[in-house]
Amino acid sequence: MSEVLVIDDETVLARSMVSFLERRGFPSAYAVDGVSAKAMFEREKPRLVILDYKLDRDDGLEILEWIRASDPRAQIVMMTGHGDIGLAVKAMKAGARDFIVKPASLASIAAIARDLMLDELGAGPDRRGVDRIVGRSSAANSLRTAITGLARPSERGTRPGVLIVGAPGTGKTLAARALHEASGGAAEGFICVDCTHRREDMAAHLSEMVARAAGGTLVLRHLEHLSSTAQGQLLALLDDATMPPSLIATANQYLSPGTGEGAILPGLLYRVQVGWIDVPSMRERTSDILPIADYTASRIAHDNGSQRPKLTAEARARLLQLDWPGNVAELVNCMERAMLVQTGGVIDADHIRPITEGRVAGDDIPTLQELELGAIRKALGMAGGNVSRAAGLLGVSRDTLRYRMEKFALSRR
Repeated sequence: MSEVLVIDDETVLARSMVSFLERRGFPSAYAVDGVSAKAMFEREKPRLVILDYKLDRDDGLEILEWIRASDPRAQIVMMTGHGDIGLAVKAMKAGARDFIVKPASLASIAAIARDLMLDELGAGPDRRGVDRIVGRSSAANSLRTAITGLARPSERGTRPGVLIVGAPGTGKTLAARALHEASGGAAEGFICVDCTHRREDMAAHLSEMVARAAGGTLVLRHLEHLSSTAQGQLLALLDDATMPPSLIATANQYLSPGTGEGAILPGLLYRVQVGWIDVPSMRERTSDILPIADYTASRIAHDNGSQRPKLTAEARARLLQLDWPGNVAELVNCMERAMLVQTGGVIDADHIRPITEGRVAGDDIPTLQELELGAIRKALGMAGGNVSRAAGLLGVSRDTLRYRMEKFALSRR
């Protein structure tokens, strides 16, 4: 009996997904059309179905509805085209548990299988290291890759400094903690300094924080707000420290060396910005909205010793329809609010009330990175996964396209 059924009319891709899933411990099978999919589903009784919405002669949404009617316990993940939020919303309303944006990496598909199986078993929400980054999007995969690549202490026991940059609410401090833990750091060795606080005793405060972080990690949140005087004091403390901490700084944008307002003393900036991590906005990881919402609800229930709540299809659809200008922080806040007002262990659409109510996804101008990702995905789709042909469509060399694909963790399909 197969745990996972892949339904995709691209035979080579379906076989690749099945092979990849089976190597990771998920007995799997595939079907290439509606007739074989229904027969396979009735025979195999899979717990998870990964369904392409655009089959050759069949409607993926119709097959989804048939599966839901046949066995409501089966979890269904719909594969959609890039940016097709409207279709994802329809799939959620029809009973899909989640969706994947094509082309998706095989690792992302295996991750969604793992997460949904663990969720079905009621696994606890405890996460450490890069596993703190919830989601299966290309942006989330790239973030985990960047953190893993920097989680290497030097011979003297400290990591080179790292600057983490991202819009407000994207989870920069979470990324800092993930980096600290991925490097083998203990919980008590993770010390944060909020540089937005103007303290009269800033020199003494910094001295205490550097001492507490000895041999661990000192995180300088919102470094651009630290005064030049305090920056100089911090540099002196680091120079005199017997066991200097590894440094991580966070900022909403990249920093410039200098001595004026918002500038960073060159000596401090060069020490902090050796490595860097870009944390993506929620708009760049729409396929992570539902996993983050599910994880947040499960974590709160676990902390409260209560039963894990269920998100209705209408609630899932509403989460996807909303824009999230406050990024992950706003989504988490919304789920915390929903947990307060939910009844009977069920979160419905009426419980989803974000603070920035009123904006619907798709109203804003896309970022340059979103435009680039969309162009690459469209070219790969038009070229049938042929990198050389896709490069020709984009007007770049094959090597350039391969580099961009690796940067965004994109597969050919």
